[in-house]
Amino acid sequence: MAKFLLVLRGDPEVWRQRPPDEVQALIEHFERWAGGLMGERRFLDGKKLADGEGRLLVRAGTEVRITDGPFGETKEVVGGFHLIEARDYDHAVELCRTHPNLSIQGSVEIRRLDPMGQAEG
Repeated sequence: MAKFLLVLRGDPEVWRQRPPDEVQALIEHFERWAGGLMGERRFLDGKKLADGEGRLLVRAGTEVRITDGPFGETKEVVGGFHLIEARDYDHAVELCRTHPNLSIQGSVEIRRLDPMGQAEG
């Protein structure tokens, strides 16, 4: 079984502009989605990133430039990640079709982890 990183992007204002009952409904949607995958032992980890924090390091010649973040295009920023197991990309896509981030105009980038020569568990 391959491991896939789901990079969750979206506009943090979507959460801030929702009334508390809608925010609670979104949180419950995330819990149901992840809970379903946990029941199948496919959900390995997931975290929300802290809002408005981050650093970007870029080498420029012999110097390393450090910039405060977050870093994204316009209003779309990386807000969190999930780590899941799936047979292949098609299976990972199928598992993510109902991902809660899609219900709030966010996106889910799916990337297979490279085991770098190590046996996959």
